[in-house]
Amino acid sequence: MTEETVALKTPSTALAARLVAWVREFVQFGLVGALAFVIDAGLFNLFQHGPLGFLTGHPNTANVLSAAIATTFSWIANRLWTYRGRTRDNAAREALLFAFANIGGVLITQFCLFFTHEVLGQHSALADNIAAYVVGFGLGTAFRFTFYHYIVFTGTATEPGSEGAEVGAIMGEVPTTRSANDAGA
Repeated sequence: MTEETVALKTPSTALAARLVAWVREFVQFGLVGALAFVIDAGLFNLFQHGPLGFLTGHPNTANVLSAAIATTFSWIANRLWTYRGRTRDNAAREALLFAFANIGGVLITQFCLFFTHEVLGQHSALADNIAAYVVGFGLGTAFRFTFYHYIVFTGTATEPGSEGAEVGAIMGEVPTTRSANDAGA
């Protein structure tokens, strides 16, 4: 073994590599999420409070519609950019898991809107936006990031959706690619 190979296998190097990979994933997830947020919030306000206002008085319906459009954008962007090395061969199954994660996020946002309207009695555009896009979006984003990382995008570059990757990811492992030498071992 060369000195470089030994250095790559030290625990501190492996930890640093995992940390860098996690930070890169988090930043890319954040950028996609920021764009999805703009799409979601913009469409929500257009549907609910815009010039046509065709969903005025129906904040939950406006939120579901805007979230569905933003979710479609988010899945495509995350699949092609953020998690491009960890996507699955079975895109339909991945899309279903992604949709499930986003339904969870939408339900969190829906609860925040419901709580603001029905419990707190707040019905203004400002109250809707704080409930949906500050509290609900923040909680939903934390849920989605965790779900995407550990459940949805668990394939590896050489073995997409490999058996055991979901269990390993749930246990806190980061799926990694194996070299040709490791594959035979």
